[in-house]
Amino acid sequence: MSQSSDPATADPVRDRARTFDHLDPAQAATIHETLAAFRKTCPVAHSEAHGGMYVVTRFDDLRHVARHGETFSSAAEVGAVVVAPETGGVIAPLFEQDLEEHAGWRRHLQPFFTPPAAAGHEDYIRRVAREVVAGLAPRGQADLVPDLCAKIPPLVIASLLGLPEEQRPTLAALVHGLAAADSAAAAEAIGREYTEFLLAHIRSRRGKSGSDVLTSVVNSEINGRLASDHELLKFAFLLIAAGNLTTTDQLASILLELAQDPALRRRVVAEPGLIPQLVEESVRHESAVAATGRTVVRETELAGVPLRPGDRMLLTWGSGNRDEEHFPDGDEFRLGRPRRPHLGWGAGAHRCLGLHVARVELRVICEEFLAAIPEFTLPDGFVPERTYGVIRGVKALPVTWPVQAGPSGS
Repeated sequence: MSQSSDPATADPVRDRARTFDHLDPAQAATIHETLAAFRKTCPVAHSEAHGGMYVVTRFDDLRHVARHGETFSSAAEVGAVVVAPETGGVIAPLFEQDLEEHAGWRRHLQPFFTPPAAAGHEDYIRRVAREVVAGLAPRGQADLVPDLCAKIPPLVIASLLGLPEEQRPTLAALVHGLAAADSAAAAEAIGREYTEFLLAHIRSRRGKSGSDVLTSVVNSEINGRLASDHELLKFAFLLIAAGNLTTTDQLASILLELAQDPALRRRVVAEPGLIPQLVEESVRHESAVAATGRTVVRETELAGVPLRPGDRMLLTWGSGNRDEEHFPDGDEFRLGRPRRPHLGWGAGAHRCLGLHVARVELRVICEEFLAAIPEFTLPDGFVPERTYGVIRGVKALPVTWPVQAGPSGS
């Protein structure tokens, strides 16, 4: 009889870990409880999902893996979806590189994502947010996920990439279409259109000058060479996903918290200066980037677990942000929490490059929405349906508000 099937020696937590699949929608509702059990019993837990992986759950272990690219490579897929077949075997610049290769790309891109550069996008973000909110306010009701949260981020990342303003809604429609595809055939069709759209922009920028991200990376020798079309395509896919999906889902988590806690909402409406704290606590409490992968490249061990080259790791960032050793009351959402490092923006060399842009974006959208619609409520008995996988979000956020609370004009 195997150990797991012997009632005297069975370990239900390790048994649960063995079948843990972060992409299984059934995990979403109880993910924090599941990962808390892993932290206590098997902080580096082995799962057989996706060909086998080790699920890393504690703050210190997560940070250690993130800081040691010489041992844990970011070139890892743990159940990720490939949008375009052309990129299936391609190492994405920046996102899937390590050490000096990654550093070269990061140095090149850093000027586009500094705090002053992020502040330079505030006027555009505010204009778009104000337009979206002005369209919502007279309705008195909305599902804030598609009607607000998902509308603005793809336009902002399109602006960063340097797409002309009239073409930004096209990118947004492609992003939304891919997310909404309800069959493999539909996903393949929209994925092809998305691929062709981005490749056309990449190729049209060859030999051109410009101050935007895409023109710069297309025409610059980084680490001694120009990137290929397919490398740039995968880079663009991941940059758009990083700038769009994460911001959309983080904003949904913020607004859900405000909808569920009227006292908190009224406090923030009365003191808009609290919004940056609101954003940061949400990033810690419900990290939009839920889990990312690493591959072991040399023999090592983590939390006493021996690891060999080729072993794959799943880094559960949200679990680290609720690690009792660092956040004793981590399950609680609390403004005014003492400032201390969290993992909501990642850690190590791959810490979120766009965090300053994301902070500006989330702050500005919250400012505009709360100024126009300070009171909003969920339906009686509403139970939010969470998502979990690579990204943590909210499927729907139906709210109503008094129409007279909306602005009388633009």
